[in-house]
Amino acid sequence: MKQTILALAVAAVAAAGAAQAASVYSKDGTSLDVYGRVQSVLYSSGTGNTDAQGTYHDNSIDTSARLGLDMRTEINQYVAAFANAEWEAANGEDGEGADGEDFNARYLFVGADFGQFGSIKAGKFEDAIKYAIEPTDIFEDFGCVAQLGNDDRRSGQIMYSWSGFGVDFNVSYESAGNNQAVDGAYWAGESLDVHNGFAASIGYTSPDVLFGPIFVRAGYSWAEFQNSFDKQNSENNAYDKYSQYAASLGWGGDTGFYTAVMYSNRDFSLFSNNSLGIDDYTVQGVEFVLRYGFMNGMSVIAGYQWANTDMDNGKDLDASTVNLEFDYEVTPNVKVWAEARWDVDTDDGYDEWTDQNYSEDVYSIGARYTF
Repeated sequence: MKQTILALAVAAVAAAGAAQAASVYSKDGTSLDVYGRVQSVLYSSGTGNTDAQGTYHDNSIDTSARLGLDMRTEINQYVAAFANAEWEAANGEDGEGADGEDFNARYLFVGADFGQFGSIKAGKFEDAIKYAIEPTDIFEDFGCVAQLGNDDRRSGQIMYSWSGFGVDFNVSYESAGNNQAVDGAYWAGESLDVHNGFAASIGYTSPDVLFGPIFVRAGYSWAEFQNSFDKQNSENNAYDKYSQYAASLGWGGDTGFYTAVMYSNRDFSLFSNNSLGIDDYTVQGVEFVLRYGFMNGMSVIAGYQWANTDMDNGKDLDASTVNLEFDYEVTPNVKVWAEARWDVDTDDGYDEWTDQNYSEDVYSIGARYTF
Protein backbone atom coordinates (compact mmCIF):
# COMPACT_ATOMS: atom_id res chain seq x y z
CA MET A 1 0.00 0.00 0.00
CA LYS A 2 2.86 2.37 0.87
CA GLN A 3 4.58 1.69 -2.44
CA THR A 4 1.28 2.19 -4.31
CA ILE A 5 0.71 5.61 -2.74
CA LEU A 6 4.26 6.70 -3.51
CA ALA A 7 4.11 5.48 -7.09
CA LEU A 8 0.80 7.24 -7.78
CA ALA A 9 2.05 10.50 -6.29
CA VAL A 10 5.31 10.45 -8.25
CA ALA A 11 3.44 9.67 -11.46
CA ALA A 12 1.08 12.57 -10.79
CA VAL A 13 3.99 14.97 -10.34
CA ALA A 14 5.62 13.79 -13.54
CA ALA A 15 2.38 14.25 -15.44
CA ALA A 16 1.89 17.75 -14.07
CA GLY A 17 5.40 18.82 -15.07
CA ALA A 18 5.37 21.63 -12.49
CA ALA A 19 8.38 22.88 -10.56
CA GLN A 20 6.97 23.07 -7.04
CA ALA A 21 3.77 21.94 -5.26
CA ALA A 22 2.41 20.43 -8.45
CA SER A 23 -1.32 20.97 -8.91
CA VAL A 24 -2.36 17.59 -10.30
CA TYR A 25 -6.09 18.35 -10.22
CA SER A 26 -8.08 21.58 -10.05
CA LYS A 27 -11.67 21.78 -11.22
CA ASP A 28 -14.97 23.15 -9.91
CA GLY A 29 -13.52 24.24 -6.58
CA THR A 30 -11.72 20.96 -5.88
CA SER A 31 -7.92 20.71 -5.99
CA LEU A 32 -5.13 18.24 -5.26
CA ASP A 33 -1.53 19.44 -4.91
CA VAL A 34 1.50 17.17 -4.52
CA TYR A 35 4.75 18.39 -2.97
CA GLY A 36 7.89 16.86 -1.57
CA ARG A 37 11.65 16.79 -1.38
CA VAL A 38 14.70 14.51 -1.52
CA GLN A 39 17.93 15.48 0.24
CA SER A 40 21.38 14.12 1.05
CA VAL A 41 23.40 15.54 3.94
CA LEU A 42 26.97 14.84 5.02
CA TYR A 43 27.12 14.91 8.82
CA SER A 44 30.34 15.09 10.79
CA SER A 45 31.12 12.61 13.54
CA GLY A 46 29.49 13.32 16.88
CA THR A 47 26.25 14.69 15.47
CA GLY A 48 24.15 11.67 16.40
CA ASN A 49 22.81 11.62 12.81
CA THR A 50 25.32 9.11 11.51
CA ASP A 51 24.02 5.96 13.22
CA ALA A 52 21.03 4.80 15.24
CA GLN A 53 22.93 4.47 18.51
CA GLY A 54 25.27 7.44 18.08
CA THR A 55 28.23 5.27 19.09
CA TYR A 56 30.40 4.92 16.00
CA HIS A 57 31.40 8.59 15.70
CA ASP A 58 31.94 8.44 11.94
CA ASN A 59 31.20 10.90 9.19
CA SER A 60 28.22 9.70 7.16
CA ILE A 61 25.81 10.75 4.43
CA ASP A 62 22.13 10.69 5.41
CA THR A 63 19.58 10.58 2.56
CA SER A 64 15.86 11.08 3.17
CA ALA A 65 12.68 12.17 1.42
CA ARG A 66 9.27 13.67 2.13
CA LEU A 67 6.04 13.46 0.17
CA GLY A 68 2.89 15.46 0.83
CA LEU A 69 -0.65 15.83 -0.49
CA ASP A 70 -2.75 18.98 -0.06
CA MET A 71 -6.46 18.58 -0.79
CA ARG A 72 -9.24 21.17 -0.81
CA THR A 73 -12.83 21.40 -2.00
CA GLU A 74 -15.34 24.26 -1.85
CA ILE A 75 -18.53 23.12 -0.09
CA ASN A 76 -20.32 26.44 -0.59
CA GLN A 77 -19.43 30.14 -0.69
CA TYR A 78 -18.81 30.14 3.08
CA VAL A 79 -17.09 26.83 3.84
CA ALA A 80 -14.29 24.78 2.27
CA ALA A 81 -13.04 21.36 3.39
CA PHE A 82 -9.32 20.61 3.33
CA ALA A 83 -6.92 17.79 4.21
CA ASN A 84 -3.19 17.19 4.35
CA ALA A 85 -1.05 14.06 4.45
CA GLU A 86 2.75 14.20 4.63
CA TRP A 87 5.11 11.24 4.93
CA GLU A 88 8.82 10.92 5.59
CA ALA A 89 10.96 8.20 4.03
CA ALA A 90 14.03 7.16 5.99
CA ASN A 91 17.56 6.50 4.81
CA GLY A 92 16.75 3.42 2.76
CA GLU A 93 18.89 1.10 4.88
CA ASP A 94 17.71 -2.35 5.89
CA GLY A 95 15.66 -2.68 9.06
CA GLU A 96 13.04 -0.71 10.94
CA GLY A 97 13.20 2.50 12.94
CA ALA A 98 14.99 5.79 12.37
CA ASP A 99 17.52 4.27 9.96
CA GLY A 100 15.25 1.67 8.37
CA GLU A 101 13.04 1.60 5.32
CA ASP A 102 10.05 3.17 7.04
CA PHE A 103 7.51 5.47 5.43
CA ASN A 104 6.14 7.37 8.42
CA ALA A 105 3.41 10.00 8.61
CA ARG A 106 4.56 13.44 9.75
CA TYR A 107 1.21 15.21 9.33
CA LEU A 108 -2.30 13.81 8.86
CA PHE A 109 -5.33 16.06 9.29
CA VAL A 110 -8.70 17.10 7.88
CA GLY A 111 -10.49 20.36 8.49
CA ALA A 112 -12.91 23.08 7.48
CA ASP A 113 -12.10 26.66 6.45
CA PHE A 114 -14.77 29.24 7.33
CA GLY A 115 -13.00 32.17 5.69
CA GLN A 116 -13.04 35.29 7.89
CA PHE A 117 -14.38 33.20 10.77
CA GLY A 118 -11.29 31.02 10.95
CA SER A 119 -10.59 27.34 10.42
CA ILE A 120 -10.63 24.11 12.39
CA LYS A 121 -8.63 20.92 11.81
CA ALA A 122 -8.21 17.54 13.50
CA GLY A 123 -5.48 14.93 13.27
CA LYS A 124 -1.73 14.73 13.75
CA PHE A 125 0.28 17.97 14.06
CA GLU A 126 1.94 20.20 16.68
CA ASP A 127 -0.25 21.96 19.24
CA ALA A 128 -0.90 25.70 19.28
CA ILE A 129 2.38 26.66 21.02
CA LYS A 130 4.27 25.84 17.81
CA TYR A 131 3.21 29.25 16.46
CA ALA A 132 5.03 31.00 19.33
CA ILE A 133 8.33 29.11 19.09
CA GLU A 134 8.88 28.62 15.34
CA PRO A 135 10.36 32.07 14.39
CA THR A 136 13.88 30.94 15.39
CA ASP A 137 13.63 27.58 13.59
CA ILE A 138 15.58 28.69 10.52
CA PHE A 139 18.67 26.44 10.62
CA GLU A 140 18.73 23.32 8.48
CA ASP A 141 20.27 20.86 10.93
CA PHE A 142 21.47 22.14 14.31
CA GLY A 143 18.90 24.67 15.52
CA CYS A 144 16.10 24.40 18.09
CA VAL A 145 18.41 23.83 21.08
CA ALA A 146 15.88 25.51 23.40
CA GLN A 147 12.74 25.06 21.32
CA LEU A 148 10.74 22.45 23.23
CA GLY A 149 7.61 21.47 21.30
CA ASN A 150 9.18 21.89 17.89
CA ASP A 151 9.02 18.14 17.19
CA ASP A 152 5.86 17.39 19.20
CA ARG A 153 3.76 16.18 16.27
CA ARG A 154 1.00 14.26 18.06
CA SER A 155 -2.11 12.46 16.91
CA GLY A 156 -5.58 13.11 18.31
CA GLN A 157 -5.37 16.92 18.15
CA ILE A 158 -8.02 19.45 17.23
CA MET A 159 -7.17 23.13 16.65
CA TYR A 160 -9.07 26.30 15.83
CA SER A 161 -7.17 29.15 14.13
CA TRP A 162 -8.20 32.69 13.25
CA SER A 163 -6.33 35.53 11.51
CA GLY A 164 -7.33 39.12 10.89
CA PHE A 165 -6.13 42.72 11.31
CA GLY A 166 -2.56 41.49 11.83
CA VAL A 167 -3.60 39.18 14.68
CA ASP A 168 -3.19 35.39 14.69
CA PHE A 169 -4.92 33.23 17.30
CA ASN A 170 -4.74 29.46 17.82
CA VAL A 171 -6.23 27.15 20.44
CA SER A 172 -5.87 23.36 20.49
CA TYR A 173 -7.06 20.36 22.49
CA GLU A 174 -5.28 17.01 22.61
CA SER A 175 -7.05 13.72 23.26
CA ALA A 176 -5.49 10.52 24.63
CA GLY A 177 -2.75 8.82 22.65
CA ASN A 178 0.12 6.41 23.25
CA ASN A 179 3.79 6.88 22.35
CA GLN A 180 3.43 10.59 21.67
CA ALA A 181 6.47 12.84 21.13
CA VAL A 182 7.28 15.01 24.17
CA ASP A 183 10.38 17.19 23.81
CA GLY A 184 12.36 17.39 27.04
CA ALA A 185 11.03 14.16 28.60
CA TYR A 186 14.60 12.84 28.50
CA TRP A 187 14.16 10.08 31.07
CA ALA A 188 11.34 8.52 29.00
CA GLY A 189 13.16 8.81 25.68
CA GLU A 190 11.02 11.86 24.79
CA SER A 191 8.00 9.62 24.17
CA LEU A 192 5.04 9.27 26.56
CA ASP A 193 1.41 8.15 26.69
CA VAL A 194 -0.71 11.32 26.81
CA HIS A 195 -4.05 11.50 28.66
CA ASN A 196 -5.06 14.95 27.42
CA GLY A 197 -3.75 18.46 26.90
CA PHE A 198 -4.46 21.92 25.58
CA ALA A 199 -2.54 24.89 24.18
CA ALA A 200 -3.14 28.45 23.01
CA SER A 201 -1.12 31.10 21.21
CA ILE A 202 -1.61 34.63 19.97
CA GLY A 203 0.48 37.08 18.00
CA TYR A 204 0.50 40.37 16.13
CA THR A 205 2.36 41.23 12.92
CA SER A 206 2.75 44.88 11.92
CA PRO A 207 2.88 46.32 8.40
CA ASP A 208 6.39 46.63 6.95
CA VAL A 209 8.75 48.81 8.97
CA LEU A 210 11.87 49.62 6.92
CA PHE A 211 12.99 46.14 5.76
CA GLY A 212 10.01 44.11 6.93
CA PRO A 213 7.20 43.57 9.45
CA ILE A 214 7.69 43.40 13.22
CA PHE A 215 5.92 40.59 15.04
CA VAL A 216 5.40 39.41 18.62
CA ARG A 217 4.01 36.02 19.67
CA ALA A 218 3.21 34.21 22.93
CA GLY A 219 1.87 30.78 23.79
CA TYR A 220 1.02 28.32 26.55
CA SER A 221 0.78 24.51 26.54
CA TRP A 222 -0.17 21.88 29.12
CA ALA A 223 -0.40 18.09 28.99
CA GLU A 224 -1.13 15.29 31.45
CA PHE A 225 0.16 11.77 30.95
CA GLN A 226 -1.65 8.44 31.23
CA ASN A 227 0.52 7.38 34.15
CA SER A 228 -1.28 9.98 36.28
CA PHE A 229 -4.16 7.49 36.46
CA ASP A 230 -1.99 4.44 37.15
CA LYS A 231 0.38 5.60 39.86
CA GLN A 232 1.40 2.10 40.92
CA ASN A 233 3.51 1.96 37.74
CA SER A 234 5.13 5.34 38.23
CA GLU A 235 8.45 3.71 39.11
CA ASN A 236 8.71 2.73 35.45
CA ASN A 237 7.24 5.93 34.02
CA ALA A 238 7.64 8.83 36.41
CA TYR A 239 6.09 11.64 34.37
CA ASP A 240 2.85 13.17 35.65
CA LYS A 241 2.36 16.34 33.53
CA TYR A 242 4.04 19.43 32.13
CA SER A 243 3.25 23.08 31.57
CA GLN A 244 5.02 25.39 29.12
CA TYR A 245 5.02 29.02 28.15
CA ALA A 246 6.95 30.70 25.36
CA ALA A 247 7.32 34.07 23.66
CA SER A 248 9.10 35.36 20.57
CA LEU A 249 9.86 38.68 18.90
CA GLY A 250 11.09 39.22 15.37
CA TRP A 251 11.63 41.64 12.51
CA GLY A 252 12.04 41.06 8.78
CA GLY A 253 10.99 38.80 5.94
CA ASP A 254 12.18 36.03 3.64
CA THR A 255 14.67 38.22 1.77
CA GLY A 256 16.88 40.94 3.16
CA PHE A 257 17.39 41.26 6.92
CA TYR A 258 15.65 39.02 9.46
CA THR A 259 16.16 38.64 13.21
CA ALA A 260 14.22 36.88 15.95
CA VAL A 261 14.56 35.92 19.61
CA MET A 262 12.60 33.22 21.45
CA TYR A 263 12.28 32.20 25.11
CA SER A 264 10.71 28.90 26.17
CA ASN A 265 10.11 27.30 29.59
CA ARG A 266 8.71 23.76 29.99
CA ASP A 267 8.24 22.48 33.57
CA PHE A 268 7.80 18.73 34.21
CA SER A 269 6.13 17.28 37.31
CA LEU A 270 7.14 13.75 38.29
CA PHE A 271 5.86 11.26 40.85
CA SER A 272 7.83 11.26 44.10
CA ASN A 273 8.56 7.51 44.11
CA ASN A 274 10.64 7.49 40.92
CA SER A 275 14.22 6.21 40.79
CA LEU A 276 15.49 9.51 39.38
CA GLY A 277 15.14 11.05 42.84
CA ILE A 278 13.47 14.31 41.76
CA ASP A 279 9.89 15.60 41.78
CA ASP A 280 10.26 18.41 39.27
CA TYR A 281 12.60 19.76 36.63
CA THR A 282 12.48 22.64 34.16
CA VAL A 283 13.92 22.90 30.67
CA GLN A 284 14.21 26.50 29.52
CA GLY A 285 16.24 28.46 27.04
CA VAL A 286 16.78 31.33 24.64
CA GLU A 287 17.43 31.30 20.91
CA PHE A 288 18.63 34.36 18.96
CA VAL A 289 19.04 34.32 15.17
CA LEU A 290 20.17 36.70 12.42
CA ARG A 291 19.76 36.14 8.70
CA TYR A 292 20.44 38.11 5.57
CA GLY A 293 18.99 36.84 2.29
CA PHE A 294 20.44 38.15 -0.95
CA MET A 295 18.42 38.55 -4.13
CA ASN A 296 20.65 35.99 -5.91
CA GLY A 297 19.40 33.20 -3.62
CA MET A 298 22.30 33.22 -1.15
CA SER A 299 21.71 33.56 2.59
CA VAL A 300 23.91 33.88 5.66
CA ILE A 301 22.47 32.77 9.02
CA ALA A 302 24.02 33.10 12.48
CA GLY A 303 22.67 32.45 15.93
CA TYR A 304 23.27 31.89 19.62
CA GLN A 305 21.32 29.24 21.53
CA TRP A 306 21.22 28.53 25.28
CA ALA A 307 19.37 25.77 27.11
CA ASN A 308 19.13 25.03 30.82
CA THR A 309 17.92 21.97 32.73
CA ASP A 310 17.19 22.80 36.37
CA MET A 311 16.27 19.94 38.74
CA ASP A 312 14.78 20.27 42.22
CA ASN A 313 17.65 18.24 43.69
CA GLY A 314 19.98 21.16 43.08
CA LYS A 315 21.50 19.97 39.81
CA ASP A 316 21.56 22.83 37.28
CA LEU A 317 23.07 22.20 33.83
CA ASP A 318 23.57 24.59 30.89
CA ALA A 319 24.25 24.13 27.20
CA SER A 320 25.19 26.97 24.87
CA THR A 321 26.14 26.98 21.21
CA VAL A 322 26.89 29.33 18.31
CA ASN A 323 25.58 28.42 14.85
CA LEU A 324 26.60 29.58 11.37
CA GLU A 325 25.06 28.58 8.04
CA PHE A 326 25.48 29.48 4.35
CA ASP A 327 22.62 28.69 1.94
CA TYR A 328 22.34 28.97 -1.82
CA GLU A 329 19.10 28.40 -3.73
CA VAL A 330 20.54 27.48 -7.09
CA THR A 331 17.01 27.32 -8.55
CA PRO A 332 13.56 27.28 -6.90
CA ASN A 333 13.96 23.48 -6.88
CA VAL A 334 17.58 23.07 -5.77
CA LYS A 335 19.20 24.23 -2.55
CA VAL A 336 22.67 23.59 -1.10
CA TRP A 337 24.00 24.56 2.31
CA ALA A 338 26.85 24.26 4.78
CA GLU A 339 26.26 24.58 8.52
CA ALA A 340 28.42 24.44 11.64
CA ARG A 341 27.71 24.53 15.36
CA TRP A 342 30.31 25.30 18.03
CA ASP A 343 30.07 24.56 21.72
CA VAL A 344 30.47 27.74 23.78
CA ASP A 345 30.38 26.56 27.39
CA THR A 346 28.23 23.45 27.80
CA ASP A 347 28.41 21.97 31.30
CA ASP A 348 29.91 18.55 31.87
CA GLY A 349 27.08 16.06 32.25
CA TYR A 350 24.50 17.98 30.20
CA ASP A 351 24.80 15.78 27.13
CA GLU A 352 24.74 12.58 29.17
CA TRP A 353 21.63 13.56 31.15
CA THR A 354 19.66 14.84 28.14
CA ASP A 355 21.06 12.44 25.52
CA GLN A 356 22.08 15.43 23.38
CA ASN A 357 25.46 16.32 21.87
CA TYR A 358 25.88 20.06 22.41
CA SER A 359 29.44 19.74 23.76
CA GLU A 360 30.57 18.56 20.31
CA ASP A 361 31.62 20.92 17.50
CA VAL A 362 29.77 19.62 14.43
CA TYR A 363 29.07 20.47 10.80
CA SER A 364 26.88 19.40 7.89
CA ILE A 365 26.91 19.89 4.11
CA GLY A 366 23.68 19.22 2.27
CA ALA A 367 21.81 19.36 -1.03
CA ARG A 368 18.04 19.20 -1.54
CA TYR A 369 15.71 18.86 -4.51
CA THR A 370 12.20 20.19 -3.83
CA PHE A 371 9.06 19.82 -5.93
